[in-house]
Amino acid sequence: MNSIKFSAAYSEQRIAEYRDNPLIEALPNILSEKEAAYAMMLRPCIQAEERAMATEERWHLLARLKYVVVPRLIFYDVERTMSRLLRAGYVVRNPLAVTTWRTIYNAQDSRQLSNFDTQLMSCESQMFIVGLSGSGKTTCADAVLRTYPQQVIHHDRWKDRHLPITQLVWLKVTCPKNGSISSFCREFARQVDLALSTEGKYEALFSKSRMREDMLEGAMRQIAASHFLGILIIDEIQRLSLSKTGGPVPLLHFLQDLRTTLRVPVVEIGTSKAANLFTKEMKDGRRASESGMIEFARPTKRVKEWDDFVRRIWAYQWIRYPEDPDENMLDTVFDLSQSIPDFVVLLFKLAQQRAMLDETEKLTPKLLKQTYDDALVLLHPAINALRTNTTKSLAQYEDLLPVEEAITKLLELPKQATLVQDYLDQIFPSTVASNATKLDNRDIEKTSVDVVGKSNEESTELPCDYVDLRTAASAEDPHRDLVDKGVIKNDWLDLQR
Repeated sequence: MNSIKFSAAYSEQRIAEYRDNPLIEALPNILSEKEAAYAMMLRPCIQAEERAMATEERWHLLARLKYVVVPRLIFYDVERTMSRLLRAGYVVRNPLAVTTWRTIYNAQDSRQLSNFDTQLMSCESQMFIVGLSGSGKTTCADAVLRTYPQQVIHHDRWKDRHLPITQLVWLKVTCPKNGSISSFCREFARQVDLALSTEGKYEALFSKSRMREDMLEGAMRQIAASHFLGILIIDEIQRLSLSKTGGPVPLLHFLQDLRTTLRVPVVEIGTSKAANLFTKEMKDGRRASESGMIEFARPTKRVKEWDDFVRRIWAYQWIRYPEDPDENMLDTVFDLSQSIPDFVVLLFKLAQQRAMLDETEKLTPKLLKQTYDDALVLLHPAINALRTNTTKSLAQYEDLLPVEEAITKLLELPKQATLVQDYLDQIFPSTVASNATKLDNRDIEKTSVDVVGKSNEESTELPCDYVDLRTAASAEDPHRDLVDKGVIKNDWLDLQR
């Protein structure tokens, strides 16, 4: 995600503890469900006339599937919790407070910081997101971060007061594969350089061979404090190796340091391996779940939300004969993907490629099964383990182990999120036919812009010879419909083979 720098623009806060805090006032307003849906959703362009392109060209269009993001129920829970964590962390680090600057000046020395700890009240500081590989955890985190496009905010003056600070609103760090804390610190520095455009300054500092682990951690605290880091997202946390950190205790202490000492909230994202880290001791489990551990659980049978997700993905068909998925198709997709979103998209993409190559130009359950059998062989063991859905069958695939046991230890009451489903249906229809219609939502002005970036008012000015190719998708014989309209010649391509 590229960094975009902004000058601060302040807005009055309705919540009392958020008032008179430049760091919070410079953030976007707290989003409603509708606004969050619009900000998190990614809906690449698709036009019906693209289906008339040559196979070689349509093959490239399938790359757009990578960028489709459909907000699911759980996305809203994550968005709201991260919004609260970010602001709660800034409440106790107001740059107008003297204790905040004392903390910054002593950030590298944890012993000095402990002297000021009593000056600060405790705050909510952690969220843990856990789920199977491919379940959408990282996609969700990236979607939530899009609601904060101002990753770097430059302050100058606030209410006639000189305030020359640079605010780093969020930072996302993916744990390196070698699993050491020192490598993680260096990756942290690299991401800071990318965000602040400091041309590798911090990464060079962290790469010095003589820097001990405690020195790396101290430099990391100093950077976080000096740039008022709002929230740290740590992805693939299960990669942090216990063998390279001396066991779970040093690792957990390291992760807690930013939260408890500097009040930087942390969002940890990982598989069941990471869940096991927090079940060793009750206090660690309590800290990990203080904002609610959020599980990206997969449905074990078809549910409406999953069906709607598939239907929205199915809108991106570049084959000649696009159709909405019927019950048989939905059953097939569920069986072949076992409801893992990444598997759904991969199967959908490869099946379209196969339909283009064999010139059937249509998705059928039989075609999907053939694609699964021939092209997804490497996924068969994992999907078979999900089908069996027993601890024994999943034991050899650690990333796909269920996390029910870990969650039972950490949670007593599950958390739920609500969703304005009708609104999502308006901005991202779940059928091919409705996807072809123009958006008409008067409630939110933003949605008056269509997928090609032109307003509805502008897009009504069509040439006199314009033919709406989208109508062919719902015709009984799409090929004959296009021939009758003069869009294609009958001998151009034999689509009936």
